[in-house]
Amino acid sequence: MAPKEKTAENNAAGVTAEMKTAGAAYDVSCEKLLAMMEERDRGVLRDLGGVTGLAEKLRSDTVRGVSVKSATHGLESRRAAFGPNKFKYPPPKSFFRLMLDAFKDVTVIILSIAAVVSLVIGLAMPEKRAEYGYVEGIAIVLVVVVVVMVQTCIDFSKERKFRQLNSVKDNYDVMVTRDGENIAVVAEEVVVGDVVKISAGDKLAADGVLIEGANLKTNESAMTGEVIDISKTHEKDPFVISGTSVSEGVGHVLIVAVGERSQWGLILKGLIVEPEDTPLQERLDKLAMNIGKIGIIMAVLTFTVSMIRWIVHSADVGHWDGEEVLTFFIDAVTIVVVAIPEGLPLAITLGLAFAMRKMMQDSNLVRRLEACETMGSATQLNADKTGTLTQNRMTVVQAYLCGTDFVYEGAGDEIAKQVEKLGDEKLSSDARALIAQSIAVNTQANLQKKDDGTVDHLGSKTECALLQLVENWGLDYNKLRTDSPPAKIYLFNSAKKRMSTTTDLGNDVHRLHCKGAPEIVIKLCTSELSLDGKTTRAISEADHEAVVGKVNEMASQGLRTLLLCYRDLPGAAARDWEEAPETEMTFVGVLGIKDPIRPETRDAVLMLKQAGVIVRMVTGDNPLTAKFIAHEAGILDGSEGPNALLEGPVFRKMSSEEKRAVALDIRVLARSSPTDKLVLVRQHKALGEVVSVTGDGTNDAPALKEADVGFALGLAGTEIAKEACDIVILDDNIQSMAKAVLWGRNVYTSIRKFLQFQLVVNVVAVTLNFISACAGVPLPLGAVPLLWVNMIMDSMGALALATEPPRMSLMERKPFGRVAPLINRGMFRNIIGMSIYQLIVSLVLQFAGHKIFNIDCFPAKFGSNPEDLCYGRTLQQNSMIFNVFVFMQIFNEVNSRRIEEKNVFSELHRSHIFIGIIIITIGVQVAIMLGVGITRVGEKIGIVEITGPMWGAAIVLGALTLPLGFLIRLVPLDWCFGPNDDDVTEMSKIEKLLHFPQRKAPEFEAEDVEEDTTDDMGSDSVEKNVARSVGETVAVGELADDGVKKGGSVMSKSRRLVKLRVYVHAVAFVNVVQRSTTSQQLRIKDVPGASP
Repeated sequence: MAPKEKTAENNAAGVTAEMKTAGAAYDVSCEKLLAMMEERDRGVLRDLGGVTGLAEKLRSDTVRGVSVKSATHGLESRRAAFGPNKFKYPPPKSFFRLMLDAFKDVTVIILSIAAVVSLVIGLAMPEKRAEYGYVEGIAIVLVVVVVVMVQTCIDFSKERKFRQLNSVKDNYDVMVTRDGENIAVVAEEVVVGDVVKISAGDKLAADGVLIEGANLKTNESAMTGEVIDISKTHEKDPFVISGTSVSEGVGHVLIVAVGERSQWGLILKGLIVEPEDTPLQERLDKLAMNIGKIGIIMAVLTFTVSMIRWIVHSADVGHWDGEEVLTFFIDAVTIVVVAIPEGLPLAITLGLAFAMRKMMQDSNLVRRLEACETMGSATQLNADKTGTLTQNRMTVVQAYLCGTDFVYEGAGDEIAKQVEKLGDEKLSSDARALIAQSIAVNTQANLQKKDDGTVDHLGSKTECALLQLVENWGLDYNKLRTDSPPAKIYLFNSAKKRMSTTTDLGNDVHRLHCKGAPEIVIKLCTSELSLDGKTTRAISEADHEAVVGKVNEMASQGLRTLLLCYRDLPGAAARDWEEAPETEMTFVGVLGIKDPIRPETRDAVLMLKQAGVIVRMVTGDNPLTAKFIAHEAGILDGSEGPNALLEGPVFRKMSSEEKRAVALDIRVLARSSPTDKLVLVRQHKALGEVVSVTGDGTNDAPALKEADVGFALGLAGTEIAKEACDIVILDDNIQSMAKAVLWGRNVYTSIRKFLQFQLVVNVVAVTLNFISACAGVPLPLGAVPLLWVNMIMDSMGALALATEPPRMSLMERKPFGRVAPLINRGMFRNIIGMSIYQLIVSLVLQFAGHKIFNIDCFPAKFGSNPEDLCYGRTLQQNSMIFNVFVFMQIFNEVNSRRIEEKNVFSELHRSHIFIGIIIITIGVQVAIMLGVGITRVGEKIGIVEITGPMWGAAIVLGALTLPLGFLIRLVPLDWCFGPNDDDVTEMSKIEKLLHFPQRKAPEFEAEDVEEDTTDDMGSDSVEKNVARSVGETVAVGELADDGVKKGGSVMSKSRRLVKLRVYVHAVAFVNVVQRSTTSQQLRIKDVPGASP
């Protein structure tokens, strides 16, 4: 199928049968118009009879426009045939719909079923009601409600804020001609066939074809990303694109595509795709599989030992009780459930929610919650130059006026060091007045001041830079134009490369102002204006060469140059020059203009580089300009290799292997197309990098969507860029991205800290379960005490450790990347060391606690279990163990604040939420022991009064975790188990000594990236490549078909993971039933930890 036919077919997908039926009233189909605009095909336009013939086929007229009164070809008929000029955004989800989505989570469903079963059994059976068996069911319901409501509120809030930010401003007026009359209509009311009048500053509301124009140019930076004005003529490019703006001239266009069928709408429509798994999600999947395997191994061992005991015992007594085998199986199942880090989903949700709220204060609107943590793993940042690193507005940064060099703010360090002081104070007021008048009258651009203090540039960006200089001098260019109106204008001529304007000075004297290309206009000058602004001096050929040298110097620094000169013409009233008398001119000076980098760019880039993030500039600029901008921004510092600066056409012609070989070496990709950026992102991802991309234009949308994290600019960014991104930078400040990296690393570190905290409890619980099952004794913790322990592990621990503020030291380490383990060697050391201590304490107190504290045998105070005369001692011993266990977790929570740092109290004063939660936890524990322990209810749930020495032991044994944690951190990492962050394959000395198998580095299979053989990306093909690239992004994002092509490896791994999760959830469900039916067995609150 030919490319044009394929494009037309793809576009036709947006044309409904009703539209085709209504379109029969016209002689050209919607599909054909879409294909013409998609390809910028002048051949199709010519076949349709040009713009006049096309207007006739659309039942319109290039002069009179559409007929509103026509019964068959009126406005409604056109909307029915070609669609309205509106884009139908997906309706925002309601609060209840978001709640339903959160409830569809597999973990939440399993918990809900478990809660119902636990409540039914706990309430239906009298003996369970007496033992408060329904408490655990209520607790599970509360957990479900909290998780669902937190997730729903987060999603609802961020969706509402984004819709407010990204609401399309379609309430501006458009001048159209209908029935021969010029009227103003709202942009949404424009229809196909309308004749629209456009002029400088107008935003194009729909796609159209040029009817006529005078010096018409459009700024298509929204599509191309570069500040390049595109001339619109019948011969070169008669197509105007929706979403772009008019920079110069006036004209009339015939509208041929609107709304979702316009180029703007087609691109926007293709950006709704399902997000891929983040690096953290991938690590959690791996963690779930590994923990599941360990849990299954421990469960098999437990079941095997129990069966051996049962066989031996049954053989001795001669009685074989089959129900005990079922009990052994349920005990084994409990092992698997206890192994799962139950509070992890809540910890992640709380951590991401806290980070999102704080990032909003740093002007980062997070559209996708997972982007918070993904940014902490980012290793590559591919930044768009225009609008991201630079200010996206041309500015005068250097000048050579009246024989003197001047440098202005924004010039950069290389240029600024040429002068002692920035500014032009040496320039006299007379000289400024003359220069300002020359600029004001000899330009056609305008500056539009907005209510928020910002200034919009209307017209030529170069001329706007000159007008801004006049405004910076405190002069009003509009007043100068009014005081000295142009007498005659000689518009810019590409052959002469200059523009001139005459003004009347009075006394029959006119002044001719001229600006243009320095190397040409300087030859017309015979004198030079002095600093006083009044006198002149003659200049020679040598002076001409000196000026040209200045121009070349500016050009070598990436500046666009423009020369100003003038000439006074006496006796002007008697003359009428057909050609401007541009001879014997007085040279005023040369202005150096560029799009300066943002003041904060360099510091932000250096901060990111220090954090180990490779910052790369991707731009459409020529290599010379790009190189200087990169040096100014700190991206290039001279230490890079030979492939640091590469041009898009060269990169495009490389094979996939060659691209992959240089992808990580590139620091500046100049003269690049939107497809180049997209291919570069895919190559980085294929190499296992975590890629972030910044951009503000429509051309950035494909790469923004493909990247792991896409940043769009909130102020300068287009609606399409913001729709495609993960995070919107509200203040367009690149430093906000550095803050996003900091918060992302803080989220990841917080999750690690929580895992370090909870896995200690899980390891102890699993081991105690195993030992208790083998010894044939129940655990000392009942349902309610264990529920409180779980609350400390889950909710309180997650809230405390996930809400700690970030530390700047996080920016001094390398990024986590895609291969760093979720549990590293330092965490393994801390978890194993602390688990051994807690396990020893728990076992000693369980088997010898009554001897250590001299607890005599006595019955329960309120008569519970009267058959057991020592039941009171059992309850007190269990209460003591419960209290010790809780205080060990409280103090270990402080220990878990740091992983490798020895001082766990550093910056504790900044963690107000953490301190508050620790105080609340201690207060609640004391209240439970002192308040509930003296009641009949306390005796029923297994909590009674304990003695003073027991309180002292609980506090001392808990506090000992702090010095013990310090000692554990003194153990060298090289004598510990587990992978390192920097190199997961590196084996420690102890692992080598014990002959552990060599760890393998994760493999990333190279993806086949579609080659783009286009050497040059002209303005007439940029938008179609953007649209095509968006389509490619959608195809990649829908079902990860790259993974399917790789022999199904990704899919097979996913199926294995799903099977494991199903098994874990199933055993968790069985465990809940078992806990509710067997009062004497271990009661453990079940919150499966593998997040889907």
